[in-house]
Amino acid sequence: MTLHWRKRFEYRLLKWQARFESAAFDRLFPWCCVVVLWTVLALLALARSRELSQDAGLAAVMQSVWLIGEGFTPDASLLGQNYLSLQGGFLIYPVAGLTKLFPTAITLIVIQSGALALAAVPLWRMSRNIAQLRTGASTSILIVYSLYSAVHAVNIAGFHLEALALPLLLSAVYAGFSEKTWKYWVLICIALLTRADLGLAIAGLGLLWILEGKKKVGYQTLSLGLAWSTIFILGIQPLYNAGHYPHVDAFSDYGTGNPFSVVWGIIISPLAFLSELFSEANFLVGVSLLAPVLFLPVVAPRYLIPALPLFAIYLTADVQEGELAEASQTVPVTVFIFVALVFALAKTGSIIVQRVNVDRAIIGALLFTSVVFFAANSVTSPYEEPWTWGRQNPVDVARLELAEIVPDDAVVRASEKMLPLLSERIALLEFSPPEEYDDRLGSEAVRSVNWFIFDRSEVPRGWIGVDILDFQADIRVGQRFVKVYSNAGIEAYVTPAEAEKEGLTSLDTD
Repeated sequence: MTLHWRKRFEYRLLKWQARFESAAFDRLFPWCCVVVLWTVLALLALARSRELSQDAGLAAVMQSVWLIGEGFTPDASLLGQNYLSLQGGFLIYPVAGLTKLFPTAITLIVIQSGALALAAVPLWRMSRNIAQLRTGASTSILIVYSLYSAVHAVNIAGFHLEALALPLLLSAVYAGFSEKTWKYWVLICIALLTRADLGLAIAGLGLLWILEGKKKVGYQTLSLGLAWSTIFILGIQPLYNAGHYPHVDAFSDYGTGNPFSVVWGIIISPLAFLSELFSEANFLVGVSLLAPVLFLPVVAPRYLIPALPLFAIYLTADVQEGELAEASQTVPVTVFIFVALVFALAKTGSIIVQRVNVDRAIIGALLFTSVVFFAANSVTSPYEEPWTWGRQNPVDVARLELAEIVPDDAVVRASEKMLPLLSERIALLEFSPPEEYDDRLGSEAVRSVNWFIFDRSEVPRGWIGVDILDFQADIRVGQRFVKVYSNAGIEAYVTPAEAEKEGLTSLDTD
């Protein structure tokens, strides 16, 4: 009886496997995964946005795309420079066109979530058609990608144009392996329009093709990547920033003034560069990226090569730290980690009837590890209770209420969480209170603006009660500004002339 049951089970399993190996399943399944993953990622990011957890980074992009949509150059006041000077992301223009038709924040979030989800298609195609993996191993790769912490961090860390490069680069790699030349070059060029320094990753991709024996396309890709980054770093980005490359200060330990001095500083001080590159903090970053995929990409190291030079630069740059702040920098390395994962699984398996069969123990360990690291490290881990996101407390309600009151032509300085609500304005400045109160802070806060919004919930712990009172008094010294709104710790101060123009009543009693 037991033997009969086992044979029936094996027969049914083989029957289902045959269906899964069909051409129809191959075509439809990855797109079903895209729909599910897009829905989940979009809901998570929209919930995060609804509870006003986004920062000034999203507000700066929103202001930039709004300016483009209104026919202005993207000289966003929140950035203090032209958006194009930061990364040369010219693909922002078609994105801005969509925000003319739909709400800005929702459009940016849905586009980014969709791009991250679309990566499932080239991953599946590469697994099935290039690495010749069976459906079980290919499905496991999509599950691991769906749980990958870096993907979820990018998804909820505002909007980063380079996130759109993730499916483009994966598709380009697949097109390169499939000998689809025109499609390959179109995808590469579009990806480069998201971020100029991706040219270094493209140059690395050229090295991969050379190692794969595709020397012609390899040298062409290498030349294009290096030329693109060089032209943008030395010419295009400084053109939009008064002749200065905007990121030189991030490498001030090696040189100042221009990119050449930085490169020369690295050449003459390689030990200092390597010491920073292999610091404990950077080592932990590397572990956090490789551990969820069971370190399998190191089995196929040549497929990691394209991302390493650019990622090394990111790791040694003096920039704001934190998983969300650095999320966009993981995009190129994420692409090639999963390319390497595909070929690592193919390398560990054995061919059975034209398909590579990967040991179930490896697949099981990979899935188990990805789930564990998702639960332990992901910003959308169940321990973060993402199902509770999107709820608005009285402070959030007050912020939304005040945003409706501020006129479109106002010159506003506001705290971080208010900025996304006020981004569709030409003149918008951020107020970041220092850890310790300064007597000059009140006059600085209202300088060059006619609206100032004070969010008491964002006051640092270093402030004591009397500091807040002094700050509020300094704002109103000599009737320069009057309070016209106060609710749940959110306060708005305007000039008397602005209050009269907008018909606002002063709440000051002294």
